[in-house]
Amino acid sequence: MFKLSKESKITFFCLLVIPLIWIAVNHYGWINGWKVKSVDLRLASNLPGARGEISHIMDSTEEVVVDGNKTIPKIPKVVYVNFDSATLGMEDVGERPWDRAFFRDMSMALLEKGNARVLAFDFAFTPKSVSKMVPKENSFRSDSAMGDLVLSYPNNVVLGNVYSMVSTPFVPDTIASSSLPRFDDGYSLESSITNEFYNYPESPTYPMQNFINKKYVGRAGSFSVPPYKAVDSVKRWVPIWFPAGGKAHAYNILGGKASNLPFEMPLQHKQKILVLERQLKDLESNESSLRKNYDKLSEELIISEAKRENAKTLCSNLSEGISELEGYEEAIKNFSSVLESNPNNTQLIANVKPLLDGKLKEMTVLVRRLSKLGDSSKGEEISYENLIKEIGSQRVKLSRLKKNLEDNPAIPVFQQQIDLTLKVISDLEMKLSGLTSEESKVMSIEEISIIFSQIREKLKSNISLLEKCTSEVELIENKRKSSKNSLDNILALMSGLLLSKDRFSGIAPTELVESNDTLRLVYAREGNDNGLGNLIDSLPNEVPLHRERDIYTLGVESLLAYYGLGGENVLISGDGSTFSIIDNTGKPLIEVPLEEKQWVEVNWFSKWSEHSVFRSLKVDAKRAYAEKDFELYRNLMPDFFVNLLSQIENITVPKNISDYPDFLLEMGIEEEEVEIVRKLLSSKTSDDNLPSFKDLSRVEDAISYYAIPHTLRAKYNPMCGMKDVIQYARFQDEVVAKISELENKTKILEGPKYLEKINAALIKEPGNKNYISQQKEILDVIRQNKEKLDLKLAEFEIIEEFFSYFKDAIIMIGPEEKTFNDLAPTPFDKAETPKVAVHGNLIKTISSGIYIKRLPDQIDHIVTLGLGLLMAFLSVYQGKGASWVKAGGVAFLLGYLFTAFVVFSNTHVVWPITAPACAGISTSFIGLAVMVVIEQKAKGRLKGMFGSYVSSELVDQMVESGKEPSLGGQETPITAFFSDVQAFSSFSELLSPTGLVDLMNEYLTAMTNILQEERGTLDKYIGDAIVAMYGAPIPMDDHAYQSVRTAILMQQEQIKLREKWSHEAEKWGSCHGLVTKMQTRIGCNTGTATVGNMGALDRFNYTMMGDMVNLAARCESGAKAYGAYIMITEETKIASEKTRDDIAFRYLDRIVVKGRKQPVAMYEPTGFMSELSQETQDCLDCFKQGIDKYLLQDWDGALGMFEKAKDLEPNKPGITPGVADNPSIILIDRCKVMKENPPGSDWDGVYVMTSK
Repeated sequence: MFKLSKESKITFFCLLVIPLIWIAVNHYGWINGWKVKSVDLRLASNLPGARGEISHIMDSTEEVVVDGNKTIPKIPKVVYVNFDSATLGMEDVGERPWDRAFFRDMSMALLEKGNARVLAFDFAFTPKSVSKMVPKENSFRSDSAMGDLVLSYPNNVVLGNVYSMVSTPFVPDTIASSSLPRFDDGYSLESSITNEFYNYPESPTYPMQNFINKKYVGRAGSFSVPPYKAVDSVKRWVPIWFPAGGKAHAYNILGGKASNLPFEMPLQHKQKILVLERQLKDLESNESSLRKNYDKLSEELIISEAKRENAKTLCSNLSEGISELEGYEEAIKNFSSVLESNPNNTQLIANVKPLLDGKLKEMTVLVRRLSKLGDSSKGEEISYENLIKEIGSQRVKLSRLKKNLEDNPAIPVFQQQIDLTLKVISDLEMKLSGLTSEESKVMSIEEISIIFSQIREKLKSNISLLEKCTSEVELIENKRKSSKNSLDNILALMSGLLLSKDRFSGIAPTELVESNDTLRLVYAREGNDNGLGNLIDSLPNEVPLHRERDIYTLGVESLLAYYGLGGENVLISGDGSTFSIIDNTGKPLIEVPLEEKQWVEVNWFSKWSEHSVFRSLKVDAKRAYAEKDFELYRNLMPDFFVNLLSQIENITVPKNISDYPDFLLEMGIEEEEVEIVRKLLSSKTSDDNLPSFKDLSRVEDAISYYAIPHTLRAKYNPMCGMKDVIQYARFQDEVVAKISELENKTKILEGPKYLEKINAALIKEPGNKNYISQQKEILDVIRQNKEKLDLKLAEFEIIEEFFSYFKDAIIMIGPEEKTFNDLAPTPFDKAETPKVAVHGNLIKTISSGIYIKRLPDQIDHIVTLGLGLLMAFLSVYQGKGASWVKAGGVAFLLGYLFTAFVVFSNTHVVWPITAPACAGISTSFIGLAVMVVIEQKAKGRLKGMFGSYVSSELVDQMVESGKEPSLGGQETPITAFFSDVQAFSSFSELLSPTGLVDLMNEYLTAMTNILQEERGTLDKYIGDAIVAMYGAPIPMDDHAYQSVRTAILMQQEQIKLREKWSHEAEKWGSCHGLVTKMQTRIGCNTGTATVGNMGALDRFNYTMMGDMVNLAARCESGAKAYGAYIMITEETKIASEKTRDDIAFRYLDRIVVKGRKQPVAMYEPTGFMSELSQETQDCLDCFKQGIDKYLLQDWDGALGMFEKAKDLEPNKPGITPGVADNPSIILIDRCKVMKENPPGSDWDGVYVMTSK
């Protein structure tokens, strides 16, 4: 059954290479993208067997005890609260970076009103996320709002951090890196421990992370999801923990603390700062008085010191002058003595006299100069010497200016300065010439002596003045020093107070100091002070230097918060293959299989959001209004409001859209919003008066007050916007206040001041109409208040229902608006969706334990090889039912794929399909292609061997069977076909061998073409004869009809050949006449024959055998006896007519052919009915009547009819080429013989033939 041919075996073994290639391709990860996509198909496609959306909770009812005695589900509910476009449009939010007080208020509402278990923020509330354009004070106020939230709910709020490659500003690069620590990327925990250098993410800092009562306060989880095994932008793998430790966290907290001191400490030390400011104000007043006194003494000291210096200088100049005068006096005495001693020595007198005069002149000048010292009334001293010096200086200046002018003649300023200098020189020369002759007169010795004595007295007087000034300076200096000491004491005290104020105000310089195992935030130390410093006056100011706690991804940290656990409840196996969370008793809660020590594959459970008709309508309306397509905008309004109101439960919406405004009024919507609805629904509203989309949003907000957001009721991903939470929180506050107000009013009205008082009065005066009227008014007001109260209570129930969706849930808070660029597709969503869904699905995956389970690569390779082997065998199989086997292979492959889908859907086991399917399909197609080539070659070989003898169908059957022709046959219903050229021996005798071959080739080609066109099978040529069959080897239901049709078409073709040959006299020569008269007789019989390969073992032919075949041959040869050129048996006629009834037959005779005993009815097909001429139809009618009379032995009547038919026969001797007689002529002759020799009354109409 499974025997293969030689070519099939070779092909099979060659095909085995294909699955091996796919195994290699798979092993090296070149088809990882396809493998990932195949998992996506199993998750989210519409293919049969795909898993589709499921709930992560399933049917789980398992619970855990937290916080001592509270019971919550082990698998948490996950709800998304989105920062969406509606939230972004709120006035409370403002511009980026948004005030974090908004986040705090929203969070407090979820925790206090919604009783949410955990809030997880997919936001980076870090210093780097705040623009430098934002005032730091605003940033601190914003951060403090989140810090208040964390302090209020330290174990319920999880902030986000991110490994962004951006250093946290307060963490030195020398102690930590901000890159993501990936084991698969070469990270070494041992190296971090050894070098005390860890990786620390960009994180929130103080006040959102804190240290209180010797404990760190505030949870943070990383939302970093870097690519891993990525083939597209879908996040499929998440690192759930990151090794951490070292000093970074301490520096981050105290660094943040230090940066916020100027804004925090003034609030903390407000009273102290006020006291210090008052003290400083008093000291500043004292300091001002002391500084004025000190400044006054300083001025007096300067004046006194100036006086002392003047007196000191004058005394010094006078002392020097007196010494010089005494020298001149001695010299003059000596010169005078020489002259007195030598009165007659002319030569001596001539030499000494000038010297004496010179000394007198110099002494005169000196005396005059000294006499003027200290005399302020004489003003500045003017002398020849000074004037001469000044004139010389000006002449030097003039020379320099002239030189500059020569070098720079184009600069006019030099000429101006030259002119000015010449004028100065001229003025000085005039002064010099104006000096009195007294100035140049030399004094006598007596005059000099008088003035000299005056100078000595002046020196004594100035020495006394100098002593007085010195005493005065010393006195003032002592007073000033005392004042300075008092001022310095005040300033020192003020400096101390100012330093305290700066410290309490947070503006004093600070620094971080490592001390033993702590990090201290201290005031800046001075100089070379290497001490511990003074801790700042605000907590925290000292934290542990090292923090040995790993960082977990946002989803894991949220789960720890959900279970009320910490980092100490996390266990990681030694080989890094398992991540576990245990409760405080050591019982495992979560076990996560890890890849590369930290990665887990996220199991996506559903689409991000369900399709919302209302949301689509809202988007369309917004777009239409923005594009000013007001017609579309107006046309959308009915459906918009129908869908909006359908979200409200327990109300009956009017069927008529025109009734909506009144209905909204009854609901309690304000008239202003209802008027907007009227305009939007009215076709009469002009485009200019059409309310805007912003107005439409106002109406939506007003109506939404009465409905729970439909997205919050979603089966898989319940969600709402932050705006919804804020609004419902405000609604609740308003409603509670209104309920309290109505209850109080009702209580007062029903109390003793009103209703009880009236009731008491009516008891006394039952008929008092005034009391009755007052009672009615009070009761009406009470009734109205209670009706309002009922409405408010109903509203309160809606609000309570809204917040009930958050109870004990993990709330994932993240951006949904596209402008945040924090979107990515998922296996369920081709459009980009918020990345916060990654963390939500991670929580669902690890809490439910529904992991995507992947089999070892070895299984993948084995299945690939096995499926490849199977498909290789099936593709080359050519045995019995090969087509069904190949189809079964395709069905098996499809079944395998379907089974893999079903297995995944039920177990989440990823049974390999990518490589096996690729191997199976490629092996199958390549195998089939190769086999087609092999079959074509075999077919060509067989056609080459048998194509000239058997039909193309037989060849195809041989190729299909995969067997060479062999001996054997089987009984098959067929129609045998025989044809023979009339008088062929004449052609053989008269035509040359070449001419005979040409004639036969042309004739047999034309006949064979018709035979094969009509699906006949050529058995053989016997000279001029053609032996063929219909119905084998390919079974045919219409084989009888096709054989008769072939016979008619051959006769028609022969007419065309004779016409053609009639124009070829030159070709056929003397035989031309013979050739143009060629006729062919054909016989057919239908029945069962043995058909198959017959002959010797090494030489055989596909042929037919059997009695029915011999009868067909007798039909052909017997046709001559009836003058017919086609003769068939009755079986053939009947079978042909069952197929189609478009051929005309005429009954010829019932005969017993030679070699048989049973008579057979014979018929002649005369042509297609649609082609018969009227003459031929008349012939057939006459012939039939003649036959009827013939069978009744009415010989004369028969002769008469046959005579009529003879003249109408289509083949007429002498007219139709090659025709010597026809059936009518033959029957005429027979009737004559029968008439002479009647067969007797028991004649059955059978004619026994005596020749073949």
